[in-house]
Amino acid sequence: MELQPETSKALDKWLGSETWYTNHDLDMGRFYDFVDRYAAEHGYVIDETALAEEIVRRLKQKRNVNEALEKIIETRLILAYNILDFLKRTQR
Repeated sequence: MELQPETSKALDKWLGSETWYTNHDLDMGRFYDFVDRYAAEHGYVIDETALAEEIVRRLKQKRNVNEALEKIIETRLILAYNILDFLKRTQR
């Protein structure tokens, strides 16, 4: 998946934290920044499969990705989809 430069930077910032997968405020803040940047540069439609593959690809450059992390990625992408749907429907 080809991401726009600022979206790619936001994704790297989110995934760059050792605790990216937690619900800690800082980690969730980086995730929300990524979703915000995605909406600004890509609109409200998300290809969850392609984005999941891109996230796994980037993570594998630094660490092992197991089933538990894949499940977290899936959960986060569902959240991203819901956020983008909300933004679209409320025209924000």
